[in-house]
Amino acid sequence: MKLFLKYFILFSLLATLASCTPLTPPSPTTSIISSVTFVSDSRQAVRAVYRDDDTVTLTFPDGRTEILVLAVSASGARYVLEENEWWEHQGEATYSTSNQIIFAGKLQAPTQ
Repeated sequence: MKLFLKYFILFSLLATLASCTPLTPPSPTTSIISSVTFVSDSRQAVRAVYRDDDTVTLTFPDGRTEILVLAVSASGARYVLEENEWWEHQGEATYSTSNQIIFAGKLQAPTQ
């Protein structure tokens, strides 16, 4: 009887653990909506990759990247991460941190 009880408890625990494990791992896939480059007056460029999960990935001239999340905006597209903000409106964009503008540029026409 004791042996049966031990196996029953062991089987119950394993069945409980198995039911908590997903059969197939979730596949977080996002698609790129657009990838554009903004250029400042001093010829510095920031690449912006907009995705369908309401994020933008910015690549700065020094190679650093940052992912920001879509936020409420009266006009244009505004993305934030803590005190960092990317604001794009009518072909112009600014990147600021702590309300200080770090980058301001215009949409670069695609090369053909």
